[in-house]
Amino acid sequence: MRLLAVVVLYHPGKDLAGNINSYLPQVDRLLLWDNTPGGGKEQLPLSGVTHPERLEYRGCGRNVGIGTALNDAVAYAREHGYTHLLTLDQDSYFLPGVFRDYTAAIRSYGEKKRVIFSVNYFIKSQQAPLYPVADRVDEVSSAMTSGTVYPVGLFEELGVFMEELFVWGIDCEYCWRAARKGVRTVCFKNILLQHDLGYQKKKHRLLGKEVFPNEYPPARTYYNVRNGMVLHRLYPESLNLKAHLRYHLYKRIVFVLLYEKQKIAKWKALWDGYRDGKRGKLGERGQ
Repeated sequence: MRLLAVVVLYHPGKDLAGNINSYLPQVDRLLLWDNTPGGGKEQLPLSGVTHPERLEYRGCGRNVGIGTALNDAVAYAREHGYTHLLTLDQDSYFLPGVFRDYTAAIRSYGEKKRVIFSVNYFIKSQQAPLYPVADRVDEVSSAMTSGTVYPVGLFEELGVFMEELFVWGIDCEYCWRAARKGVRTVCFKNILLQHDLGYQKKKHRLLGKEVFPNEYPPARTYYNVRNGMVLHRLYPESLNLKAHLRYHLYKRIVFVLLYEKQKIAKWKALWDGYRDGKRGKLGERGQ
């Protein structure tokens, strides 16, 4: 297995080098795609990275979305003969030894199999795993971007990532597209990636129940609503529109009112996302 990794950056924090070090020793090359407007390699907090010779900085000085960044990595993998692509978020990391176990598990399962490989997630804000931890490999409906390994040959068969979504749902869409072609997404339930879901900051009590709002910024709020509506039309068997809107639209309206800052900007993002979702609009917001 020749493994290329890509991590998409957007105003990365000081923990970037430590996060990278949790998987860099086991990858052959790591692409750092920087979506930070006006960013540059010299601005990145990379002091202490253990294998700097394996890093390659890429980007174009503006935010082009996640899909474009991932597709650049797909093209790079094809051009340079890599067999697998690992995609990552900047704030995700593995505890010591876990990523080595992950690559060993993929090899044991069958690295040449026509499947998408994914991990279990330890959700830091909730201090709990996404799935019950168990020593088994289960099929799942989709995987998140971070920690997922794609055989590069799949991109010839299935096509590349759906750039027009810009951010939210790109990972799910690819897995759902793969499933229609008989390609399974499998999860190693005993491999934990330290990860966070969205922007959960503080728990609250509402009508006697504990709630944990996902305080997405306005831009992300827009894509969450819009892309869910678009993806429901494309994959009605995979995305429940009522449940999606209940979480990303209706509850958010209340949570923004009660708990969040930037209320006007977020309410506008919710409305714009719903309007553009109804229209089937894709691409970057405002373009």
